[in-house]
Amino acid sequence: MMTTFDPPADTLPDLASGNIVSPPVPAYRSSSLPDIDYDAHPAYGGILPAATLSERFHALRVFAKSFAFVTIRRIVDYENMPLLSKEAGGGHLNLSSATRYLTMFASIRAQRFLRTLIGTRRAAKPTNETLFQRMKSDGVACMTLSPEEMENIRQVIAPCFAHLDERRAAIPVERRKFDDNVYWCTRSRESKVFETIEEVFRRHGITDVASAYLGRPVRVKHVNPQINDDDYTFWKKQFADTDVPDPWSTYLHIDATYGMLKCALYIHDIGPDGGPFCYVRGSHRIKVGWFEGMIRRTNDFCGFSGRKPEARKKFMALPRMLRKKADFGADVLDDSAASKSVREGHFAATSNYGNCVLFDGHGIHRGGMVNKGERRCIFVLLAEV
Repeated sequence: MMTTFDPPADTLPDLASGNIVSPPVPAYRSSSLPDIDYDAHPAYGGILPAATLSERFHALRVFAKSFAFVTIRRIVDYENMPLLSKEAGGGHLNLSSATRYLTMFASIRAQRFLRTLIGTRRAAKPTNETLFQRMKSDGVACMTLSPEEMENIRQVIAPCFAHLDERRAAIPVERRKFDDNVYWCTRSRESKVFETIEEVFRRHGITDVASAYLGRPVRVKHVNPQINDDDYTFWKKQFADTDVPDPWSTYLHIDATYGMLKCALYIHDIGPDGGPFCYVRGSHRIKVGWFEGMIRRTNDFCGFSGRKPEARKKFMALPRMLRKKADFGADVLDDSAASKSVREGHFAATSNYGNCVLFDGHGIHRGGMVNKGERRCIFVLLAEV
């Protein structure tokens, strides 16, 4: 029986190494992200009491502090800076780390400015024109790495998955969080992993395409093995305190990051029930203004995008203009025009389309929703560092 993520049988491509496949769905037709009427939504305004004046002030105070923090991150180009990343063992902001970051930030900014002046800081020319054009038109491209390439990657990444297996085994399923299913590789500790993936990406022109697409020089910044299984049902029972069912669009989102492309590498074959990566073709062209983008990032950052009752109450205490999320999928009702629009261009990149999926996280996407078995995948982030 076909699931909602199954592609039509007659559209499945016959893949050979390196083939770049076009999704068999039309491009996203809307020029904006789904517009959700939260006042009328049965899990929000339709069930929650109106916020008091005190609750509104509190929500605005939390939002304003988070908005300031997210804005600073954007201004200093945090996503494209190496310090305070997993590589540097960062994550806790204190006086020492702040001083190191400011010093590093000033040095990198000065180097980038100098290289811009002398003309050495430039985007690469794409050596894989087909891949480049596919990314520009669709925001996503599926391709197939050779069995030899995938075996080399499996061998060097195996110890990382072993560490991840050990960590996950020590955490009860009901207590696992998203980061518990992810292992962060670092160049200092897993240099062979980076070398192997960078060589494969160079051979297929993936790094050059990412550089040309982003308009800046890039390299592999992060390599993150990830495991999802059918016990980790983070995407189910979104409104557990209500009788509102999970909509088809659950977990569709745009990334809160910027200035980077991502690539999903499938370690094994992934079918429609195995949590394949899914994308809404052409949705990367949606015009999300600077302010709207910051609002969506802020609500995700401060937890207002959550769907537990307390998170929804705080979200509804915000003024209507601030009720926007990057993780919006579970809020799109099945009978809405927005759901129809998103579903039309949605496709699931099962292994029938390849084992390597390059994508722009600004487009609408999701993945890891495993109904049966386990998904082992490597997510590679390409950015300027």
